[in-house]
Amino acid sequence: MKRSRANPGMAMLALTAILYFWLGRLRAGRKPPPRGVAVPRLRTRFSMVDVAYQYIKARIEGNELQWVQGLSKQGLTLTTEAIGHCLIVAFEPSSVQHMLVKNFENYPKGPTFHKTLFPFLGTGIFNSDGAAWKNQRALARPHFQVTEYKGAVHIEAQINKVFGIIDEVIATGGGKEAIDVQDLWSRYTMDTSTGFLFGSCINALDVPQSRFMNAFNYTQRVCGWRMRLCDYQMFLPAPQFKQKIREMDEVLMPIVDAAIAKEMARHANDKDSEGEEGGGKKNRQHDNLLMHFLCSADENGRPFDRVYLRDMLMNFLLAGRDTSTNLLTFMCYNLGKHPDVMERVRQEIFEVIGRERKPDHEDIKKLKYLKQVINETLRLFPPVPFNIKTCLEDDVLPNGHFIPGGSLVVHSAYVTHRMKEYWGEDAEVFDPDRWGPERVKDIRPFMYFPFHAGPRICLGQNFAYNQTMNTIIRLIQRYTWKVANGFETKIDSDITMYSRNGMQIVFEEYREQ
Repeated sequence: MKRSRANPGMAMLALTAILYFWLGRLRAGRKPPPRGVAVPRLRTRFSMVDVAYQYIKARIEGNELQWVQGLSKQGLTLTTEAIGHCLIVAFEPSSVQHMLVKNFENYPKGPTFHKTLFPFLGTGIFNSDGAAWKNQRALARPHFQVTEYKGAVHIEAQINKVFGIIDEVIATGGGKEAIDVQDLWSRYTMDTSTGFLFGSCINALDVPQSRFMNAFNYTQRVCGWRMRLCDYQMFLPAPQFKQKIREMDEVLMPIVDAAIAKEMARHANDKDSEGEEGGGKKNRQHDNLLMHFLCSADENGRPFDRVYLRDMLMNFLLAGRDTSTNLLTFMCYNLGKHPDVMERVRQEIFEVIGRERKPDHEDIKKLKYLKQVINETLRLFPPVPFNIKTCLEDDVLPNGHFIPGGSLVVHSAYVTHRMKEYWGEDAEVFDPDRWGPERVKDIRPFMYFPFHAGPRICLGQNFAYNQTMNTIIRLIQRYTWKVANGFETKIDSDITMYSRNGMQIVFEEYREQ
């Protein structure tokens, strides 16, 4: 899956870099902090425009993650004046814990984030704070409990479609033709997510270049740029943006309207069955998350309207699809790069489950080494590599650095997960054994936070683990694979991480030696 690009030209790049510096400098003061110590400034070669220019250049070239990672060599907390704000990056685990847990209320997403993503995500859970966020989270939490999906029924039809696609490529390519598994898993998780959330999938596996998928990917790309440009997103040329939003709404709104009609019919039936044993609303089992929200109320006690429901669906779809796509894609990459690790996973699966039986929830809990492989994949390739917060009131981090109210504060799982200060000299090496019983005790709190943490920890993390384990188990029972000769992934991110050049994997049917 190669996402369509929506990049500014070089003229816009130069203009934006200048505006970044000068407007940021006007807004961000240089007064000594009233308490704590000032955050060290990011050192640059050319103080006028270098920060913005180098960053946007790295973004265009697909080196953003590596560029930001390189900043950690200057310090664990840094500041610069850019995007019209005081911008602070904080890589230290104690600082992350402070923002996400200990002083959570002082670090919401904030108005800049909300404004940027509103056309795409509206007022859904991913793009809201305060009462609206709390209400949506409280309503959604029960639907993500293990009991809702421990049988993995929601993936069965889709995994069989995946097998059919892989088998066809093996048959026609003689075991030499590569598959872009990022594209395959993005369509697979789109179908499993829509089935789980909406009650019926959109059949993305049947239509490789569907309008909805193309619009979904394009919109993320544009929003990724909008988030980074903040106050200056008017310089971003994205003429198709509104049209792509409409194309997604043409799919989602009929789903919402059909659910509303279904609920109205049920409501009428409830009235008819009042007083009958087993009848009435109080005994209802909700079919899916959409119906669950439809039967609930917003933070003001009012029924959710169709636009609010659309926003809710889009937010959970973004989180549900992209997290699992990322994990499955880079699991295939890591296992394909490390055949010894794949063989250990295979032997564990065969010992616990066998070669043909489908796993159940109890089986999954026994697969300790597979869980280690997943944890290590998430360490090196976290689904959301960056996160941005707004500091509401003046604050001091545990390391003593003063954070001015109104600052934008960025923390990065990608950077912290790869820092040698915490993970050792082999921090960039894929090593599932670091999660084994002898070494896992060395992993201290907030060295690792692939699913965020604190009150906003990802509701779907168990869903992602279970879906990934179910899928990888079934895949390993049936196939072996390797990364295509000469292929190297080029990791990038918009809202979530992905491989800019897809993920080329060559599958073969597994035959025991």
